[in-house]
Amino acid sequence: MAAPPGGGALRPQDRARRAARAPVLAAAAVVAFTGVVALSNPFEHHLTPPCPFHAVTGLWCPLCGGTRAVWAASHGQFRLMLQANALLPLIAIGVAWWWLAWLGRATGWWRLPALRGRAVGTIVVTVLIAFTVLRNLPGFSGLAPPSVA
Repeated sequence: MAAPPGGGALRPQDRARRAARAPVLAAAAVVAFTGVVALSNPFEHHLTPPCPFHAVTGLWCPLCGGTRAVWAASHGQFRLMLQANALLPLIAIGVAWWWLAWLGRATGWWRLPALRGRAVGTIVVTVLIAFTVLRNLPGFSGLAPPSVA
């Protein structure tokens, strides 16, 4: 890291500002993606390539319908969001927690427990597998995403 002009050490607020760059850029990318999805309608046309898992197996993966769920959430249509992908709220909470923990650790502003480790990984994989199995069972077809026109 280069010294600031004048050769002195960085002030704590300057260090925190530099440390916050990566988390802020990541958040900006998520906001930009959400904006693109909100301005388009993935229920009318595909915004992303088709899911390779669904193309090969005909089954819905845990992320199928995610783009449509983001669109519905950005338009305040929460019932449609849950129909498109019922995991979106959990994914959003997990990503928000992870991002806040990252920003806090990077800047030193706060410390949240990081969502990592074997137990967290086991829980995430179990939930993803269970959701995938359930949304592909005939009795739980309501968990399958709506089709694109």
